[in-house]
Amino acid sequence: MTSKERVRRAMRCQPVDRVPAAFEAVSAVSRRLCGQYHCNYGDLLDRYRIDILPTGPAYIGPKLRQFHNAKGQLVQQSWWGYMSTRITTSIDEYDTTTEYPLARLETMADLNAYSFPDPDWFDYSPVARACEQYPDRAILIGHEGPFQIVTYLMPMEKFLLLMVEEPEIARALLDRMVDFEMEYYRRCFEAGAGKIDILRPHDDYGTQISLLFSPQMWREYFRENTVRLVDLAHHYGAFYQQHSCGCVGALIPDFIACGVDALEPLQHVKGLCPEDLVAYAGKIAFHGGIDTQHLLPCGTPEEVRLEAEKYVRILGGSGGYILMASQAFEPDVPTANIEAIYAAERRVERL
Repeated sequence: MTSKERVRRAMRCQPVDRVPAAFEAVSAVSRRLCGQYHCNYGDLLDRYRIDILPTGPAYIGPKLRQFHNAKGQLVQQSWWGYMSTRITTSIDEYDTTTEYPLARLETMADLNAYSFPDPDWFDYSPVARACEQYPDRAILIGHEGPFQIVTYLMPMEKFLLLMVEEPEIARALLDRMVDFEMEYYRRCFEAGAGKIDILRPHDDYGTQISLLFSPQMWREYFRENTVRLVDLAHHYGAFYQQHSCGCVGALIPDFIACGVDALEPLQHVKGLCPEDLVAYAGKIAFHGGIDTQHLLPCGTPEEVRLEAEKYVRILGGSGGYILMASQAFEPDVPTANIEAIYAAERRVERL
């Protein structure tokens, strides 16, 4: 099987020759691995037998603000309008939101006055090039989803209160964001000319102990737009993979009802252990699960390999599993433990 065939069969919960694998890492880790192996990123994917390649359009829109603050830190504007500051540590660097453009939103007039991104601000040719350059790999597109982006536009607690106190404004804000995403992703799919395999928006609906809101509130605010995006992906022959960190097991039936094809990242929390998920075999595929909080930074390569093989054995037997860590590899994960995931036996007998 090619990687594309393997991933598409796994998304359908059909038998595969081996469980497919994905790779995600912060840039410091990718650079470290490429330096250690003296290879480029494409070679790295080959080395680990990775089946999925993420891609996306390039921003070419209005010039975004960028400067260094009094501490010398880089501050830059997103094309959504929020400002983030680059934080550098001894082992990594990351961006944190430091200016929320909708922090003072109170009325529908405030919302209508805000300038949302325009799909014309992007060059979609990189998507076409990736599809042409990697015809045998499964091609994935997708960026932060509406809930995650809204927590960059205003503090999360403000939006959670808005959902309770001003539901019309909260729904209108999410709808405006998804209106943009529908056209943005449509153009990605058109550029891919039928070769894009997965649409994966990133939204985080849970904490490590519970959902951020009730399943009923999820249905009220997110179900309809999830269905819109699922239908768009399916219209173009692609699968829809829902990303949500946190304790989101209670939403799996809702995801299935919306037509979601796969859920990731299977964070190591109640309700998302592989033994909990076999009840959904054949109804939805699963992606990830190898713990990045404790096992990967602190465990031995043998412990990591055995954990990966457990996920493959329990979830891969139904055909619907993609091997990956629970989140992107961080700098505290030793190279030997990353290697151990991808050295695990990926062939499994059909249950």
